[in-house]
Amino acid sequence: MSYWMKSLLLLLFLFAAGVQADPLQKSFSDWQLTCNNAAFCVARSFPGDNGLVMTLSRHAGVDDRPLLRIDYGSAYTGELPGASLQDNLLLDQRLLKPDLKHWSVEPHHLATSNPIAIDEFLAQTLDADTLQLTWQAKAAVSLHGMKAALLLMDEVQGRVNGLSAWVKRGDRVVWDVPPQPALPRLPAPLPQPAPLTHDEASGLIDYGTWRINTDSCSLDPMRREVSVAPLTDDKALLLVSCETGAYNVIDLAFEVTRSQPYVARGLTLTLPFTPASRSDNQLELVNAEYDASSGFLYTFSKGRGLGDCGIATRWQFDGNEFVLAEYAEEKTCDAWHSSDDWPTLWVSQSETAPQSR
Repeated sequence: MSYWMKSLLLLLFLFAAGVQADPLQKSFSDWQLTCNNAAFCVARSFPGDNGLVMTLSRHAGVDDRPLLRIDYGSAYTGELPGASLQDNLLLDQRLLKPDLKHWSVEPHHLATSNPIAIDEFLAQTLDADTLQLTWQAKAAVSLHGMKAALLLMDEVQGRVNGLSAWVKRGDRVVWDVPPQPALPRLPAPLPQPAPLTHDEASGLIDYGTWRINTDSCSLDPMRREVSVAPLTDDKALLLVSCETGAYNVIDLAFEVTRSQPYVARGLTLTLPFTPASRSDNQLELVNAEYDASSGFLYTFSKGRGLGDCGIATRWQFDGNEFVLAEYAEEKTCDAWHSSDDWPTLWVSQSETAPQSR
């Protein structure tokens, strides 16, 4: 085969590999790996409620921007008392003295984005069992599953048998990796609608409370809550609480004309992928909030009351339906991070917003 044919096939391979990535979230012993549709992957140890967690993240493509972190203390605990990490880490019961020349060093936080420093650290830890504190034995990171999680990360990003792989390294040059998949583009935001008048809001709330079809709701009509917001200059979004639990409320959503006679159309949320935690791609509107100024609809499904696990999504209205902008999920309930820091399975690229009125 001629050189130019080989080059063409390589380019076609890289293009095809970079078109899309299937989101995933998977556990390996005591590690969890999450990769989104841009093939950005995050692997972290769990449980985090013992105080100490190790995290590795990496983007797809040549510009991989790797990051390795070791943190003691979470978003829920805040800073914890105790000596600094750099002098008090045990690796399989032996004092670990990493070369921290290219690390950011704080008393309870160590981080590096230097590829050589990360490689050196992984060379010591990939086949080890435990990383823990000298003065707090229960503050430990189990390393069981880290190697398998990083191997799958390498596979997702097309690094296996290459010099950039973290686990199964070969002699393929560093730049010989698929590019980052292109992000899906959101539709251009609609012009900001005129606010609802008092009469419009009152009429729509009355309609949503007593006359819209909510036969599938288990919640007693007297206990249902109705909220309304402008979608466009002639349509409104009506949210009706349908089921409620200790910390989650499930709504039904309707697109309704802003003037009488009211005409309603049910709206659903359809994911462009099927998460591993679900059997289908239809998402309920849990704890839904709509921002009329941006056209974004937010949902936040708590796995438990603390809010340290669950599903958070953001959707944009395109004039006919809501299109997924972002999907984040944390299935491990271990009091490590809040929804602002949950790993993403879906991200998108926004179009330029139109000017407000």
